[in-house]
Amino acid sequence: MAQADLPAVMKARSAGFARLWGYSVGFYGVWLAHIGRQTGLLERIAHRPVSVDELVSATKMHPPAVQAWCSAAIAYGLVSEKKDKKMYLKPEMKIMLLDRKNPDYLGGQFSYLALRSLEYGAFQDLFRLGRTREMSYTLGAIEQATDWDHYSFLTAIRRDKKMSRLLSQGCRLLDVGCGTGSLLAKMCAEYPKSSFVGIDPCDKAVAAARKIAKGKPIKIIKQAGESMVFENEFDIVYLGESLYAARDKQKVVSNCRHALEKGGTIAIVEGLLPESRLHGDDSRLIMGMQLDFALQGYRFMTKKEVARLLAKFSRVRFKALGGSVYLVTAIK
Repeated sequence: MAQADLPAVMKARSAGFARLWGYSVGFYGVWLAHIGRQTGLLERIAHRPVSVDELVSATKMHPPAVQAWCSAAIAYGLVSEKKDKKMYLKPEMKIMLLDRKNPDYLGGQFSYLALRSLEYGAFQDLFRLGRTREMSYTLGAIEQATDWDHYSFLTAIRRDKKMSRLLSQGCRLLDVGCGTGSLLAKMCAEYPKSSFVGIDPCDKAVAAARKIAKGKPIKIIKQAGESMVFENEFDIVYLGESLYAARDKQKVVSNCRHALEKGGTIAIVEGLLPESRLHGDDSRLIMGMQLDFALQGYRFMTKKEVARLLAKFSRVRFKALGGSVYLVTAIK
């Protein structure tokens, strides 16, 4: 938060005070964005300009709640207001809050943070007793967060001549830690000549993935990466924000190597901790998310750790996708 955004009585305070004040404001900003998406209010406002009363009438929602959300959303700049008091979304807000395919999309991140925060009461048990909580309790949070990863990966594929050609002509791809299968569904739609296999150890995720995969060239298997036994079967093996959760990461990577045909590509999307400049704006989100990961019993890796895991591969490359998230590729 800029010093100019502070209440007048507080402008004489330090820059540090302004920064900390901004964290409180940002907390509510996350929830305003999530509620607007979850309830469909943002979609309705994006469709056409609408007044608060018209929004209440169209949605049949509790008027005081809608009125409070609208006034706050306007104050936060999520929603704009015309002279006739009708609300609308500026083009950049439509992109950032609603356009899942755009690289500037942030709506899913806001919803992930809001949904995950519902479980943060468990931090007391983490710090006192070392008790962690499985992510499977909030599959909805995972789905909200991964759209950005998926479309960033699909964009990277289009720019990678080898992977793009393979998938367009028809190849086999394995998704290790496929979750609810949403990436496989997206890839199946874009590359209909290819076939896909997804594995995941979570019962709820596998059940959801099988529903998505029904009638498509997608096979879903309940299995952990540590126990898979594929041999020379796939052209591409993908791990999207799943390697961090593996108890034996080297075993998973070794099994991925066995699963690939010679010359095949392993593609890993992971948030990676910075090894310097820990106080920079680019690093702040992932540094804070370490607490979220600790609650789940996990931690972020660094580039050096991932590179060591891929020591038996060749041509290891790291491509920054933004927000400390990287696409790491290597060849068998």
